[in-house]
Amino acid sequence: MEYVAILLVVFVAFYLFIHQRYLKQDALKDSAYKKKGPILNQKESAFYNALLSAVGQQAVVMPKVTMSKVIAPKATDKKQWFIANNRIAKSYFDFVVCDPRNLEARVVLELDDGAPLNKGKVERQKLLMHACKSAGIPLIGATVKHSYQVGKLRRLLAAHIDLIEADKEVRFCKRCGSPMNIKTASQGDYKGRRFFTCSRQPQCNYTENYNVVFDEE
Repeated sequence: MEYVAILLVVFVAFYLFIHQRYLKQDALKDSAYKKKGPILNQKESAFYNALLSAVGQQAVVMPKVTMSKVIAPKATDKKQWFIANNRIAKSYFDFVVCDPRNLEARVVLELDDGAPLNKGKVERQKLLMHACKSAGIPLIGATVKHSYQVGKLRRLLAAHIDLIEADKEVRFCKRCGSPMNIKTASQGDYKGRRFFTCSRQPQCNYTENYNVVFDEE
């Protein structure tokens, strides 16, 4: 009886060895792959190249970044963490502009291809807006165009990335007409963001958002 048990153990061990050594390799050999072509389509490539021109060496542009690589759930409860993580695990950001010093995500850009809204697209937009807002990452929306004004792209990004210098611009205070200065917030929710402030402070405390939106062609 003991002899039969020993033979059985040896047989099982031999089967497992063969399965691990050969059968798995054969399964991998049966799975052939091929390249799918460019990661970005023509419209996405045009916007990507415009972004590269806008940031120069002062930032790194990454396309099609999985959301879970950029953000993580805050939930402490394990069940809630998995639910929140599953929401972002299969979705992605169109473009992420990163700090070149540590590749930290600074700005997320979503490119609207002009396709009609459907349920899936609406749900994805809601997820992007909620995720970026809760994580404190600026989200900028852009529409597909035949050409992009690099100066305006640079201005949009310079409001959030201190390394990027936008083209020089002179603004005047809408309250008293004095020239305005560019300052950077040193604390609070908008720490690191740029804004225009009146040069007559503290006599005039008018401020203006540094950021601008895309103008229609």
